[in-house]
Amino acid sequence: MNALGILLAALFSLSFNDGTISGVEGQAAFFDGFDSRIVVPAAEVKAPERHFTVDVWVCPVAFPKSPCPVVCRQRTDVPGGWSLWLDVLGKVHFQVAGAGEWVSVESPEGLPLRQWSRLTANFRSGSGLFLAIDGREVAKIPTELPSVEQAPYDLWIGRTQVRTPSFFENKNIPIYSSLDGAVDELQILGDKNAYKAILKEKFVRPAAPAFEARVLPSGPDSLAFGAWYIPLKYYKAFDDRWRGSLPDVVVGFGPEQPWKVVFWRGISYAPCFVTEKGNWMCNEFIERSKVTGWGCPESMSDKHADFSSVRIVENTPARTVVVWRNLPVGVNQKIPYQSEETWWGDCSEETYIFYPDGACVRRMDLWTSHPQDWYEWCQSLQVLHPSQRPEDVLDAAKIMSVAAMDGRSETYGWKQGDAAVFNLPSLEGANIQVTYLKSRWNPYLILEDGSGTNEKGESGPRIDRYAGKWSDYSAFPWRNHWPVAQDYVIGRYACVPDAPSHTYTATQYNAPHSVEGMKMTKLMLCGCTEGDAADLLPLAKSWLRAPEMTLDGKAVPYDVTQRAYVVASFPAEAGNLSLRLSASPSHPANGLCLILPGVDAIPQEVKVNGSPLPGFKAGIRTAWDGPSLILWLPVTATSPVEIGTFF
Repeated sequence: MNALGILLAALFSLSFNDGTISGVEGQAAFFDGFDSRIVVPAAEVKAPERHFTVDVWVCPVAFPKSPCPVVCRQRTDVPGGWSLWLDVLGKVHFQVAGAGEWVSVESPEGLPLRQWSRLTANFRSGSGLFLAIDGREVAKIPTELPSVEQAPYDLWIGRTQVRTPSFFENKNIPIYSSLDGAVDELQILGDKNAYKAILKEKFVRPAAPAFEARVLPSGPDSLAFGAWYIPLKYYKAFDDRWRGSLPDVVVGFGPEQPWKVVFWRGISYAPCFVTEKGNWMCNEFIERSKVTGWGCPESMSDKHADFSSVRIVENTPARTVVVWRNLPVGVNQKIPYQSEETWWGDCSEETYIFYPDGACVRRMDLWTSHPQDWYEWCQSLQVLHPSQRPEDVLDAAKIMSVAAMDGRSETYGWKQGDAAVFNLPSLEGANIQVTYLKSRWNPYLILEDGSGTNEKGESGPRIDRYAGKWSDYSAFPWRNHWPVAQDYVIGRYACVPDAPSHTYTATQYNAPHSVEGMKMTKLMLCGCTEGDAADLLPLAKSWLRAPEMTLDGKAVPYDVTQRAYVVASFPAEAGNLSLRLSASPSHPANGLCLILPGVDAIPQEVKVNGSPLPGFKAGIRTAWDGPSLILWLPVTATSPVEIGTFF
């Protein structure tokens, strides 16, 4: 290893997996992609006067999101010095400054990820710039520049000195950028013949370092039904940055339903459905108008989960309840509609009530002083692992199916076109949707279908599709400013599957369930299914057209926000309970929840039409105002049934 290479390894090396990063020879410097860098003072680095060659090995795990030097000696105010840097595609750039302007060459292709590549850049006085990768020249440009001033400038390795504009978007929001990967064997040579000598060497690619795998974490695959606090680990450099020790939450549904719902800090706890294939999808979150100055306020902009928290508030065999509280913020961390007098602003609280059949009531409560202003709360966001492109989870021939409460249904593929389309209508009145993720189990949603005014100013539910051309790198919208990304930018297109990213295929609209003062409530039912949207019609009817239940001839209240019947008049002294459910094809039963306030005993048996019901679940919910018995009954019916509980 050359002298500067030894300095590099000594100044900066990180350990992980109980070891250090293996280099081309010995150990290499590992850069974490966040804020790592090596800075060598100018006085400690020899500055060749007329000719110089920069030779270095680099092994990227992910590419930078703004121009990031592998190594440079340059000014930050005006062009001056030189830089060998990478772009978002992994292409290599070598630039020198003369007469106040940059002269540069660029590799035609990007570097491979997780492999060592040798970069050799040469400035030849009065002749030109030359760039070689792995011992093969890939670019050159003539220049009569006699020399490059560099002696006054520090040597920077693996980090931008100042904020630089992001690629593609947000060029008015510059960011810092650090290398994500390893660097080794750096040489800066003043020998006129060094470049040609290196190109004559036989190239042998060294073994790659043993970087950690990067897979979005979702916990164990064999979770029983319920919510679990689990510290989800992504990779060490990322995990080490987080403040706080509270774990994440994962909801499982047992071996017969091998999918999960994950509330992970890396996505600001926004719940994601994870299929048995490991494919992720989120149904979005509250998003508000661009009133904070930088983009639409939403939890997507809360990069550190500073304004987001999750907690398990109920967990019994009969059901589990998780609450996610978040403030929609702009990427400048400002809260929309925040009062100058009281400092109160918008706040969202989402309650997820999960039942053993896998169906979940999502209740979104938004507190705002401006309920009349634009908002969005539901959108099909497919979340992608670092190795995935949208095409890996979406089949353009079959993106989604939708259905309406009257039985009509349609299946849609991706409609191509020359322009991006935000609101291609689907079936009129549709409120049921299944999104296909190349999995056996796929996420579904059922919107409450009240006739009030929805976000579009129309009546009832509506599902709009996306279509057309969004990117030069995918047939679908493909962006990587969320999830996981720590850069405070409004949006950013993806072009390489080197980091977590997302795509989106539809937006859903429906009328509020209620508006009370500054509080608006919206409802949907969600989960995963093996079927299509039309197959979910009985479930949708059982929730939105629930059959009447009576106790001693009196109606038992049905709470659609819980998908439950509240048996408040239970005769505790009688001990047993006899209920009549007036199910019909128009008002079917498809799983029942009974809540019995004040009851702290579990029935020994439940009978339906006089026969024992296998598989019922029971639990006691304790609260400040007393206990409640929660019963989950796997009852499916389209005709009246008698239900009895025996304690």
